[in-house]
Amino acid sequence: MICSTPDASNGPDGATSLPPDLQRLRPLARRLAGRSGADVERIVREARQVARRAGRPLAWHDLERQMLDADGPRPEALRWRMAVHEAGHVLACLLLGGASIRMISIDAPHGGLVERRVTLHSLQNAAWVMDQIVILLAGRTAEEIVFGETLAGSGGEKGSDLAMATRLAVAMETEFGFSQHQPLVHRPVADIGHLLTIDRELAARVDRRLEQAHADAVVLLGMQGLTLNWLARILLQHGVLEGAELDRVLAEARTRLEPVELGTGRMVGAQRAQRGGVVVRATR
Repeated sequence: MICSTPDASNGPDGATSLPPDLQRLRPLARRLAGRSGADVERIVREARQVARRAGRPLAWHDLERQMLDADGPRPEALRWRMAVHEAGHVLACLLLGGASIRMISIDAPHGGLVERRVTLHSLQNAAWVMDQIVILLAGRTAEEIVFGETLAGSGGEKGSDLAMATRLAVAMETEFGFSQHQPLVHRPVADIGHLLTIDRELAARVDRRLEQAHADAVVLLGMQGLTLNWLARILLQHGVLEGAELDRVLAEARTRLEPVELGTGRMVGAQRAQRGGVVVRATR
């Protein structure tokens, strides 16, 4: 899953310095990423009860134990799937640009997570929006490449990759002025599912955009097999990447990316191309 927010960082690298006491809470906060406030309150309350029954103050391990008891360990095969999925999102984001990655996790309670900050001053033209759809579909695409199938986690909820990709594709046709059909008509959509059901022509145009983005994701990741495997194994080992460790991994990943030329003539992964990598050309 992709979590995108505007880039309003306090420093040149987007990092916000924290006092030492709060820094010690970071590992715990990473484990809680994706939980609701009610979940966190319940975990703390139950941990305090355990400590009270033991006749001692609340300790770090009380909180950790409550989190583990609430979720139970994920099977290693599932964690590997999640690592491949999130690695696909990350590599597509590195290739297409337009955002900085702040955290990657396969230990979030409701699945994997890539937190990124979208660059505020990006030229948000039609190509930029399509890039965002490609990035959203890249996790599912990585699963297809590695496993030959996808899991249901890419779809389902309103915040899923497929749901967000579909919303963007619909907005391109109805709100952003990028449609070939009545581009000047602004039509805000309240119920996307209902609209796509009754407007078959719109559904077909949206589907073509999604298929195009998926095809681009296949090309982008199709030549990144070694890097995809490498990054997924790092995620499997660490569970969560952020801060200096994440920066180090992303810097190494950029040097491993194979350059690809999209059907528009646009080159991505140019850093590797400058070192003599093979260029793969795609057609739309």
